[in-house]
Amino acid sequence: MTLLKVANCPSCGKVFQKNLRNLCQACIDSYEHDFNACYSYLRDHRKAANAELSNATGVSESRILGFIKENKLLLSQYPNLHYTCGSCRKPIRQNQLCADCRCRITRDINLLKEQEAKKLERGTGFQIRDRFQR
Repeated sequence: MTLLKVANCPSCGKVFQKNLRNLCQACIDSYEHDFNACYSYLRDHRKAANAELSNATGVSESRILGFIKENKLLLSQYPNLHYTCGSCRKPIRQNQLCADCRCRITRDINLLKEQEAKKLERGTGFQIRDRFQR
């Protein structure tokens, strides 16, 4: 006796037999249709931005961002496409964070390291000056 592995589609909620994409067939067809529409439009309008692509094809900007993050739409081929920074949501074209957020995080880490070094330098235990520095 063979057991079918079924799950609920994360996109629409229907029960489906599990597959590699983890989507039901209707959602797979919708996904492929949206990707083909975007790809066809970008073949003729290579310099289209995310909003223009979304308006022209009717595909949501979040799905377009998904295509970019899955490397289905390569940013090297389309100069005006972008995705958002993982912290501040500014548009970027490479890495996970924009330059400002990377600098801020690096500065914060270095500040925390300096504070930890000062605490180790002073020794263990509570000191009253720690209360008044905040």
